[in-house]
This record gives sequence, structure tokens and C-alpha cells, in this order.
Amino acid sequence: MTRYQDNPDQETLSNDCLRKARRNRVRLKHLTLARRRSPQRTPLEMMLRRLASSSVRPAIGWIAAMWIVLVALDGITGPHYSFNSLYLVLLCMTTWCFGRIAGLASGTLAIAATLYLNGFGDGLSAQDSFVPAFAAAWNASMRGVGVVFIILLVGAFRRTFDQEQANALVDPLTGLGNRRSFERDCKRQELAAQRDRLILLCGVIDLDDFKAVNDQHGHAAGDDVLRVVAQALSTAVRPYDVTARIGGDEFAFCLTVPDDAAGQQKAGRIHEMVMAAMEASEWAATCSLGAATGIDAKQALRVADRVMYGAKSSRKSSWLFQYQSSPNL
Repeated sequence: MTRYQDNPDQETLSNDCLRKARRNRVRLKHLTLARRRSPQRTPLEMMLRRLASSSVRPAIGWIAAMWIVLVALDGITGPHYSFNSLYLVLLCMTTWCFGRIAGLASGTLAIAATLYLNGFGDGLSAQDSFVPAFAAAWNASMRGVGVVFIILLVGAFRRTFDQEQANALVDPLTGLGNRRSFERDCKRQELAAQRDRLILLCGVIDLDDFKAVNDQHGHAAGDDVLRVVAQALSTAVRPYDVTARIGGDEFAFCLTVPDDAAGQQKAGRIHEMVMAAMEASEWAATCSLGAATGIDAKQALRVADRVMYGAKSSRKSSWLFQYQSSPNL
């Protein structure tokens, strides 16, 4: 269940754990202050985020219904009433939800419908019964240019939004997920475990004497160590398992296993692969790991964190595992 490699001084280990606890409290305080200072979202921002996260099938239904109602209303009221603004709003929503191709298709249909219903006038007043051919072609082309510009603008904004959303869930240094993405993906793992009748294996990895690496070799060396650990952790698990950097030198993982024995074996294997990668690097650094099984990710991670500190307090470069049915430490 336990693997030991070193025999450091007990007082030094206790001091390391106390410093780690203080850093965690300071980090939690900073996160709380940042959340309080974050600006409130406008109703438009909340609507766009809700549309971006909505399911495709329901969105197709209600957006198609809105198009039908708008075209029907435009046909009933005639050319004396302009609905251009509503067309633009609905065109933006279509492009935002389904992309540029859907926006171009709906924009083309909207232009054709408005030209058929209201003629080729300027669209700001009742249409003339006769419009010169050049003026008709000009007005139609201007509508097309405006629609294409709106579609490209909204499409570019949506791609930027999606990229920012993805970056907000990734640790830029290691490429792993951050704490926010880890909590979100752990819920997905819980559902997968319930569906497949498996249990969760959650673990926490903490680097030993990481501050000494930064002090002796510089922060660039510390960054290299973090990247080595991240790469080794990603290699040690399956592509669909959840990994993240959840703190300065803390990493976490969450995956599904059939039973406690498999979880213990997997935890030992992960520690072995991470340690091998760190020993192969040019920096003398080690890590401690705590792991636990369970059916609730938050509870299993909480136990794993406590087990990890138990491993560090006993001997660094070690790992500890707690069974699902084991008593609390």
C-alpha cells in the first residue's frame, strides 16, 4: 500500500507541510478577493453565454420557429413596416449558435424573402411600385454585403469567445487543465462511473522541496520540472482521464477503475512513472502522491489530499493509498 524511498528529518517535513498549508490559505484568500472584484456580466453577455452552451437540437427548433414567425409577420404587415433590425438580431443569433455556414444560409433566405415581400427599395419606407434595374441591383447587393459582414463579424467573435473559454480551462504552463476544468470534468467522470458501475480513483501529487529548486536553479528550472511532471502524468493515464494542475506545485488526477485493488495498482504505477521522469530530468526533484477510491469525486479528492500530506509527513518521495472502505486517517 505504501512505498518509501527517502528518510528525511521529521521536523523539516512538518515545517514543509505547515508552509504548504499557509500558501493554500493565502491562495484561497486571493481567489476569493478576485471573485469579489470581478465585474458583473451584462444581460447580453449572459444571453450569449447561455446560447453558446445550449444544446443544438432545442436551439434549432426555437430559432427556426422565430424565423418563420418573423417572415410571416413581415408578409402580413407589408412594406410600410420595417423589420430589418429583427432580421439582423435573428441572423446574429443563428450565426452565434450554429456557425457561419448556417448564418450564410439563413441570411440568403432572409434577403430573398424580404426582396420578395417588400421589393427592391431602400427598406426604410414604403417601397415604390417601380425601381430602376440598377437601383434594384444596388440595393440587393448592399443587403448582401451587410449580411455577409455581420455573419463574418459574429463568426469571428464566436471563435474568439470559444478560444477564450478554452484558455480559461487550461493551465498555460503545463497544458493540463486547471482547477475549474478539473472540477467540471470530475462530474463527468462521476456520471461515467455510475453508468459503467465503476468507482473513482482520485489522486493528488505534490512536489518535494520545489522551493529549493527555484531558489538554487531559478524559476525557469522550476517551470521545467512542472512541465516534466505534467507530461509524465498525461502519459501515465488514459486520454479521457482527467488531469490538472490545481496549485503551484500540486497536480491532481481522476479516473475510473473496476475496484480498489486496481485503484491501488494504478496509483502506484502513476507515482512510479512520474518519479522516473523526474529522475531522468536534470533537476533533482521528487514528488509525493496520495490517492483514494470512492464514488464521490470531491470526497475522494479530499481524502487523497489528506493521504498525500500523510505520505509527506512520513517520508518524501512516497505514495499512500486509501481504500474506499478504509477508515479515515
